[in-house]
Amino acid sequence: MSRDSATWLLYAVLSCFGFLLNGLGAILVPLQKDLRVDRDQVAFYPTLFAVGLLIVGVFGGVLVGWVGRAVTLRLSIGGMIAGGLLLATSQQALTLLGALLIGVGGALLIQLIPALLSALHPHAPAAAVGEANGLASAASVLAPLMVAGALATGMGWRAGYLVVPLIMLVLVLAPAWRVPLPAAEAPAHDAPRADVRRLIGPWIEVLFAVSVEFCMVFWAASAVTEWHHASDGLAPAVADLFLVGMATGRSLAVPITRRLPRDRPLMLVCAAVAAAGFVLFWAAPTLPLAGAGLAVTGLGVALLYPTTVSRTVAAWPHAPDRAAARAALASGVAIGGAPFVLAHLADLTGLRTAYLIVPVLLAALVARTLTARGA
Repeated sequence: MSRDSATWLLYAVLSCFGFLLNGLGAILVPLQKDLRVDRDQVAFYPTLFAVGLLIVGVFGGVLVGWVGRAVTLRLSIGGMIAGGLLLATSQQALTLLGALLIGVGGALLIQLIPALLSALHPHAPAAAVGEANGLASAASVLAPLMVAGALATGMGWRAGYLVVPLIMLVLVLAPAWRVPLPAAEAPAHDAPRADVRRLIGPWIEVLFAVSVEFCMVFWAASAVTEWHHASDGLAPAVADLFLVGMATGRSLAVPITRRLPRDRPLMLVCAAVAAAGFVLFWAAPTLPLAGAGLAVTGLGVALLYPTTVSRTVAAWPHAPDRAAARAALASGVAIGGAPFVLAHLADLTGLRTAYLIVPVLLAALVARTLTARGA
């Protein structure tokens, strides 16, 4: 798979957003202290990302139709830059607006990336999307570490969280005006009912895949704290092994998809690896084994999102940007819904029992994959 300047541009921007998204959890405590607010007030910040995905899922396809992919990409980059600058202020209202702008800008990017990479690499769309997410996952792993380092050296969370991604986004903003991107073809007609039905299955696949991913991202640290009495400093580091596994799996997207070029066997293998890792994580008697289970789970989950979102885009070849917007909507529903359901179940039954929602979601994804036509 050849990678041109447009591909590398998209990889760089998505990596910056991955850094901002996954570093957000690491800044909530110091942000709470800066703003002098209660914990529940800063707990709302990650939810704004899901809100951004929902907004883009509804209106993103229309926006691309109005202004085009290139302008939408510039708006995405500009929104994340403006959001980062507002988040760096000490005014709560401005920081909330900043978090929302980062969410909307990132959601626009999530909508654009699958459609653009599918157009740039029509013979290997899942590999290209997987590689892009692999680099973003690597950046995600670095984010909490850089925030922790900045706090430990007295530079403050802003230095660890905002400086690197904002500089990178400013640097790529100029090339974003020059690098040619594939233009979106205007749909020849509104999607007939048969096409709408064709999108429903892949949309549900995205919903299941993202639900599994963020149930692990949001609650793994709480699980190892409760189940293995990990300290406040150790628990996030162990939970980060899930992101390490995802980054590893997505960095291997190209060779994996060469060996498993068809979607169905690829998704079944990934789901099986994720399930095996989850069993080890859930049933592990010791913290090191739980950490190993998290890494294996991340390795299996890694290519589920790139594959399902590529299938969603392919389901509407006449309107890939609208299909990608619907995939962003599925991601927003998953991020805002599944971790919340897990937390609610944990209050009722305990976290260990509640976490069984993950294998249920994986089983549902496998059932959908086995019954799908033309996988």
